[in-house]
Amino acid sequence: MTLSEQKGEHQGGQEAASFALAVPSFSGGFIHGVDFREAGRLLRRRLFIVLRMVAVGAVLGLLVSLLLTPQYKGEVVLLLDQRQSKLFEMGSSLSPMGSDSATLRSEIDIITSRSVLDRVVKKLNLLQDPEFNKQGRSWAQVLNPVNWLKKPPQAEEAEREQAQKAATAKAVQENLSISNDGRSMSLYVTFSSQDAKKAAQIANAVADEYLVDQLEAKYEIAARANKWLSERLTTLRQDVENSERVVEDFRQKANLIQIEGGTVAMRQMQEINSQLIAARALTSQAEARLRSAQAMVSARGSIEGSSDVLSAPLIQRLREQEAEVRRKEAELSTRYGDRHPTMINARAERMDIQRKIAEEVQKILKSLASEVDIAHAKDRQLQSELTRLEGKAGSELKDTVQLRQLQREADANRTLYENFLARFKQTSEQQEMQLPDTRIIARADTPVRPAFPQKWLFLIAGAFLGGILGIIFSYLVEFFDRGFRTAPQLEESTGLPVIGQVPSLKTISNRLPEDYVVDKPLSAYSEALRTVRTAIHFSNVDHPPKTVMVTSSGPGEGKTTFCLSMARSLAVAGNKILLIDADLRRPRIARLLEIAANGKDLSSLLTGAHVLKDVIRHDSLVAGLDIIPAFGRAPNAQDLLGSQQMKRFMVDIAPQYDLVIVDTPPILAVSDAAMVARSVDTSLFVVKWADTSRDAVVHALKQLKTFDCRVAGAVLNQVNLNEIAAYGDGYYNHRYHEYYSD
Repeated sequence: MTLSEQKGEHQGGQEAASFALAVPSFSGGFIHGVDFREAGRLLRRRLFIVLRMVAVGAVLGLLVSLLLTPQYKGEVVLLLDQRQSKLFEMGSSLSPMGSDSATLRSEIDIITSRSVLDRVVKKLNLLQDPEFNKQGRSWAQVLNPVNWLKKPPQAEEAEREQAQKAATAKAVQENLSISNDGRSMSLYVTFSSQDAKKAAQIANAVADEYLVDQLEAKYEIAARANKWLSERLTTLRQDVENSERVVEDFRQKANLIQIEGGTVAMRQMQEINSQLIAARALTSQAEARLRSAQAMVSARGSIEGSSDVLSAPLIQRLREQEAEVRRKEAELSTRYGDRHPTMINARAERMDIQRKIAEEVQKILKSLASEVDIAHAKDRQLQSELTRLEGKAGSELKDTVQLRQLQREADANRTLYENFLARFKQTSEQQEMQLPDTRIIARADTPVRPAFPQKWLFLIAGAFLGGILGIIFSYLVEFFDRGFRTAPQLEESTGLPVIGQVPSLKTISNRLPEDYVVDKPLSAYSEALRTVRTAIHFSNVDHPPKTVMVTSSGPGEGKTTFCLSMARSLAVAGNKILLIDADLRRPRIARLLEIAANGKDLSSLLTGAHVLKDVIRHDSLVAGLDIIPAFGRAPNAQDLLGSQQMKRFMVDIAPQYDLVIVDTPPILAVSDAAMVARSVDTSLFVVKWADTSRDAVVHALKQLKTFDCRVAGAVLNQVNLNEIAAYGDGYYNHRYHEYYSD
């Protein structure tokens, strides 16, 4: 291959390098979006951090639970029972409570009210309990001699006492809790205290005082109702008396005497009306008899056939006498003649009787006419009296309407008074038989163990919080971890393909990597080096690179060890390899291979002081590996490495070897690698796993791009085989170990 062909190939490689570095850009971040698999791998990687934080949190939670003051809880169960209040329910003035949530809420407010709590404080003398009353005088105030001489005023003392009562009641209220399960009418009264006996005692006292408060409230309501009813009864009684007095006064003034539900005039009018009807009936009868008699007189001239005549006793006797005289006359006529004195006497006697009968008939006729006149007179008299009474009744009717209105008012007042009087008697009786609407179904017993703190709960909470903090801390550690852990990270940040991941031997062998690769040619370490060689070969299929420069962003990334190990690995495989130490400032290959410094090195070759055969060395361990070392610190390293002599040397030496590996200084330290890159076919960029800063890598690659250096790819060096699987890279999975001989 001629020099011009080499230059053309090199220029093509530079164009490829420029393209490769221009496509991606460093994102500057680690976490992009939400990847649950990556999150799981992250937690697996940082599992020890999470477990440590969980353990620390659990221990701290347990310590906190031990340091906290224990709190005991006494619980009383109350039942809002309406049955016993209904036993003595006699009116609506003290109706039982409802059964809705508002009623339960109201009863809870009553239990936690100051009226109940003040009674509990007074009953148990909690003002002297330092757990609830913390407003006593401080020791500084007690020991101050000035305070001994002055006595606070009564107002100040009363104000202080009132403030202490309020503070004590508030402290009791803060430790008191009332709950309901929402399915029953039961209330759970719970009190917390530092003392177990005190917790049960105060809980029971709250329940007792609540019942007492309920009874007193009912008694007070009943007493207030009785007082109001009593005052109202006095007023109503006076109203009834006044209204009845008004009724009687008006009745007397209007002379409205009631007889069997009516006035005297109405009663008289009814009687006169009845008499008038009877009189008119008699008048009609008398007129009828008179007309009948008159008709007989007109027809026959006599009324002897009239019923009145026939029924008259005197006429009946006269008729009997007449009949007897006629019978006697008939007997005498058989013996005597008409002129016989006996006959004449008989006829005279008969005529006298007939005359008397006629007289009696006339009397009867006159009597009938007289009865008619009397009946008419009586009718007129009764009609006149009825007319008079109707006028009087009309006047009385107006007064009766007003009287009835006054009577209705009096009756209403009397009814209202009677109702209030009955209610007053009911409330008076009910006041003496008051029962609470609530009863205690379970009193508080002295708790045997504290309700707070629950050590297991604090332990779990501490472990949970520790786990959360451990996860957060793990993500922070991962976020601030600026090293590359996986090939995708490196490729994403730099745009370079990762052509190899060389494992670290720290966990595998104590031998040097350059010696290990010779003893273990089938190991994972050797296979990784061969993979890099294969990637270099296929980086340009048409013209496989023969000269390769190896550099890094900074020192300590294992670049020289990598070069020596790869050179020996390829040489062991039968390749002819040349390893050039182009680090003229800090050479290491000669020291690693224990090559004695004799002044015959790369710098003397480039200056023309020695020829190739004078400076080239052979590896004593592996045949096929030649080495051009560097010894001292060359003052003009960049000039030598960037000289035409270096370019001609690389062109001339490349055909003699299967691969020429050039170890150069870090690109960020000096620009020697950029000078060498002009003389080689391609370059490798070594990045130390989890150590090299990402910013340093990106900056170094940008600098190589500035010098138009072609970079075949990056090598992730000193990979920890035990940890890389946790980052999702399965290249060194344990199932692949059977293919290697580590």
